[in-house]
Amino acid sequence: MKKFFTTTMFFMLVGLGLSVAQSKTVSGKIIDDTGETLPGVNIIEKGTSNGTTTDLEGNFSLSVSEGAIIVFSYIGYDPVERTVGNASVMDITLTADFSQLSEVIVVGYGTVKKSDLTGSVSTIDTKETFKAPTANLGNSLQGRASGVQVTSTNGTPGAGASIRIRGGNSITAGNEPLYVIDGFVGAGNISSINPNDIESMQVLKDASSTAIYGARGANGVILITTKQGRAGTMEVNLSSSYGIQQLPRKVDVLSGREFAEWINGQDTNPSDGLPFDLDNLPGEETDWQDVMISPAPITDNQISISGGTEKTKYFVSAGFFGQDGIIESTSFKRYSLRSNIDSKLSKVFSTGLNLSLSSTYSDNNNVDLTFLIRADPLMPVYNDDGTYNGQVYGVANQQSNILADNVLNENDTFQKRALINTYIQAVLFEKLTIKSTFGGDFLFSKQHQFIPSINPTSIRSGLLGQADINRLNDTEFLNENTIDYREAWGKHSLSVLGGVTFQTQSRETVIISANQIPSDGVGVNAIELAPNENTSLNSNYSEYSLFSLLGRVNYSYDGKYLATATIRRDGSSRLGAINRFALFPSVALAWNVAEESFFDEIKAINVLKVRTSYGLTGNQGVNPFSTLPTYAVLGTSTILGGAAVAGVTQGTLNNPDLRWETTAQLDFGIEIGMFQSRLTAELDFYYKKTEDLLLAAEVPTHTGYSTTIQNVGSLENKGLDFSLHGVIVEKENFAWSASLNLSTFKNKVLDLGSKTFITTVNMTGNQPAGQLIVGEPVGTFVGYLYESIDPATGDAIFTDISGPEGIPDGEISTEYDRTVIGNANPDFYGGFGTNIRFKNFDMNAFFPFTYGNQIYNTEAFWANEININGLASLRKNMWTPENTENASFASVGSTSMSNSSNFYLQDGSFLRLGTLQIGYTLPADLIKGVKNFRFYFTGTNLFLVKSKDYWGFDPDVSTFGDNPVNRGFDNYEYPQNRSLMLGLNITF
Repeated sequence: MKKFFTTTMFFMLVGLGLSVAQSKTVSGKIIDDTGETLPGVNIIEKGTSNGTTTDLEGNFSLSVSEGAIIVFSYIGYDPVERTVGNASVMDITLTADFSQLSEVIVVGYGTVKKSDLTGSVSTIDTKETFKAPTANLGNSLQGRASGVQVTSTNGTPGAGASIRIRGGNSITAGNEPLYVIDGFVGAGNISSINPNDIESMQVLKDASSTAIYGARGANGVILITTKQGRAGTMEVNLSSSYGIQQLPRKVDVLSGREFAEWINGQDTNPSDGLPFDLDNLPGEETDWQDVMISPAPITDNQISISGGTEKTKYFVSAGFFGQDGIIESTSFKRYSLRSNIDSKLSKVFSTGLNLSLSSTYSDNNNVDLTFLIRADPLMPVYNDDGTYNGQVYGVANQQSNILADNVLNENDTFQKRALINTYIQAVLFEKLTIKSTFGGDFLFSKQHQFIPSINPTSIRSGLLGQADINRLNDTEFLNENTIDYREAWGKHSLSVLGGVTFQTQSRETVIISANQIPSDGVGVNAIELAPNENTSLNSNYSEYSLFSLLGRVNYSYDGKYLATATIRRDGSSRLGAINRFALFPSVALAWNVAEESFFDEIKAINVLKVRTSYGLTGNQGVNPFSTLPTYAVLGTSTILGGAAVAGVTQGTLNNPDLRWETTAQLDFGIEIGMFQSRLTAELDFYYKKTEDLLLAAEVPTHTGYSTTIQNVGSLENKGLDFSLHGVIVEKENFAWSASLNLSTFKNKVLDLGSKTFITTVNMTGNQPAGQLIVGEPVGTFVGYLYESIDPATGDAIFTDISGPEGIPDGEISTEYDRTVIGNANPDFYGGFGTNIRFKNFDMNAFFPFTYGNQIYNTEAFWANEININGLASLRKNMWTPENTENASFASVGSTSMSNSSNFYLQDGSFLRLGTLQIGYTLPADLIKGVKNFRFYFTGTNLFLVKSKDYWGFDPDVSTFGDNPVNRGFDNYEYPQNRSLMLGLNITF
């Protein structure tokens, strides 16, 4: 592999430096038409690779041939050409081209000017978004784009986030967006992508934008384009940062003395002696949060090399990201290498290669942080002999030692990934472009889990070593062929795109499990020493293919009236022959009102566009074998010929008639730009309805099965997306800009087939806490309505809503008094940020926020359990014979609080200073030979404004991860950290 890397980089770089006869040095300064200096202007001697860029003060110097033509170009400005004469000083003024300043937007299978866009697309400012190092770029997107809801699954190093675009569209088929990386469709596993390599990100939200991806576009699409080389001299960029992470806040639990006092207070027969002698408490008090959570380092180091000629351009990068977890024995490391090459073979043909290689390692033991809440604070970490303590002083509680679990146990995951995409393109008659791409995504993953015999839990249970080895090979191939024709005549312009794509994926898994392994010394490598009867082997193989035809037509009349129509026909092997193919069309219209002559008198507004779109998209999140019968081996349960033999039975009832889940979406939008687009705003209203939901539906008992997957049910989402960006001040020595993204949505379950509700989460005693209910939002919490604590009994009092006669009957029953108590969806969410530059100083701050969502705090269920620690706010306000009137929680042992109720719901609203970066760039005259030298401080999660009644680590939490129906439950997951970092960027 190393030889391959070396060879690849050698051929990319050799021959790219050209020696040109130089006999004259030209220098000067470049400004715009307002007099502001322009840093980073591309300056190249025409017809050669000889070039440079302006420094921070707009100055340049370049040696060229006598009589050479120099080309000055900068995004958003008209290019300028100058012939070298006798003068050695050449000052240039570039004029803004507002047609260019209407930024180019990447869309599916192409690009389009913002002014010509008919769909709803959000562009993420990657330069600002990825200022803070991150293991998974999804976490950095929170609040960065309207309509994109990002929820942290947990703070484990390398963990991702749950991303929803305009709400959730499915119950079982997944709600994550489709990722397209450099044209490779379906390139998930974004934790392997180095954020520093990303040039641009676009979020496609409406059907006009996503229908081109057909059966995979229902949940929205995120397009990621990585950096490419530019013609000119080679540029080397180095960046490095290092910092410390820490826990922002602890959960308030009882101290050791408070715990002992509380246990003593629950003793019902104190005449026999109290459990604890408060004057002689056993052991030393242990703060388990301090034991398990401590500051940890984080580092991010990158190098990139880019440049090229007018014919060949290259970008090469290498990076290392390392993050130790704030919880003992957790970490994540990523090594990445990227090579992007584009070459123009002739006037007609060009080709390119994008290659991304990554290797990641994560050490993520399954950390149950409820231990930190419940653990006995009088339990020492270690025995007197230095071994881990597995016993509990004073009470008969068998809590495991979480530090021992994390240090002694292994849970290591290794992943290697290669993502390759290459293309060849022909441009004929300057109007017709034919392009073929070939790509592959290769992922190999292995996970090793081992629990040694010396773990106190193993000692108590009498187990020797336990091991699991998981292997995954995931291979995906993609071939896409497109034809793009563009024509313009008079006031008309037309572009037509047609294409055919073919994609295959195969996945193979092998799982080996064993226990009673007699040796701990080599971990999982001793798995073969386990007795045969304690060893199991499982394997699985699946594959699917997708064949698609696609087309799109864009039409513009005079830049005022715009229309787009797309269509895609997908055929998937995941579905049976009856419904294998489906059609996904869309249409969009837009009107650039500001281009009308009657609008000329309104000088303050330079952009005003209204648009609408409608279309269908799909979700192919169907198990590849759902339409086929599957079989299970029964073991040696059948007797044939006097001998026990293995039997086979059909494991599931297949459904050959399964169809795609289909989402219809209607969108209305308006865009406005004022004061030459120094102030811009977008507002979108959308309505989405998803039908043919894939759910387990009941079948007649004579089939021998209770359920099978069927297309039943529907749900809807509707909402508003709003974004605002303003350049408040733009001067040579001072600049200030600000932005705001704000979104709101409502969803509702419309149909669940033959059912009116489906229970999704049960608490202790099978108490339903989460349900899907027709007419209610996805993410609905159910339970009783809590009123108070009965002063006489110490039991909870709940609202008597109704009874058999339709009126309150004095009894609390599940049938008549359990009701909807809340839901996990916010009233609105978003983020706002600001950028300030003063001379060579710069500052960026970003604040994500969420308002109105509720959190179900599951840990509070255990607050009245004896012999374990608990949340101080509940324990100190619990009913006791001495505290009857002011109690807010039931007495110890009261079963009333084991009922799901709104008592456990908390306000999940928050405002966070997500990122703060302050930097300083050295003046150009101090760094001769260096284009840029900047050092900076970055802080993340610096403060959090939340409800004062919230008991957990962080309200931005999702215990059930990406599960679309169980959002909002908080079981005290791995907390998000606060990081403080110093870094520098150097460009040569």
